[in-house]
Amino acid sequence: MVDDVALNREILTMHLEGAVQCTDEAEDGYAALALFKKQRYDAVLLDIEMPGLDGCQTLVEMRAWELQQRLPKTLVVAVTSSDFPDDEQRIMSAGATTYLVKPVKQRTLLAALQVHCREEARPHPMAKLLPKLFTIAGSLLEEIGSIDQPETVSNRLHQLRGLVAVYGFVDFAERLREVHLRVQQGEMLEVEEFERLREELQRLEADAIQP
Repeated sequence: MVDDVALNREILTMHLEGAVQCTDEAEDGYAALALFKKQRYDAVLLDIEMPGLDGCQTLVEMRAWELQQRLPKTLVVAVTSSDFPDDEQRIMSAGATTYLVKPVKQRTLLAALQVHCREEARPHPMAKLLPKLFTIAGSLLEEIGSIDQPETVSNRLHQLRGLVAVYGFVDFAERLREVHLRVQQGEMLEVEEFERLREELQRLEADAIQP
């Protein structure tokens, strides 16, 4: 866990308590790199806005070292206080597996770790969160289909997109982003498009949750 603010590290540690063991903490990018090169970690939580060596620079150095050592990429969850598109591109281009925007909720953090650990075929104690994702996502989508206030529809689309993106469903998140942009521009969500979104969410659930 890498964050220059001790209180932030404490909050994230509390979020992880009982689900994931945090073995090491670092207060800056330099300390994080030193730890990273000493041992392998299942995951790294990396704050982006840090003095000195910031999170993106630290991440670039981590990925370069992994490449040099011919090691598989470590799961890196970047944490940022900025939610601008340019920042998203900068963080992902630096090599983040995914990123979260502060304030980070416990459910969101654990979900991000669970999904990406699952993609890498590593067992994770929070696997039960995946069904919960689809329950929440389904409720949001049904709410979107039942209201006609553009501002509320836009807000719910934003929430839904953020939720599925954190869980790693990138293609569906991109579809929602496109729909969200059109709604922001004044278009109404047509019934046919709503049904397509519902069907796609159902397919994702069927594929993701194996008996």
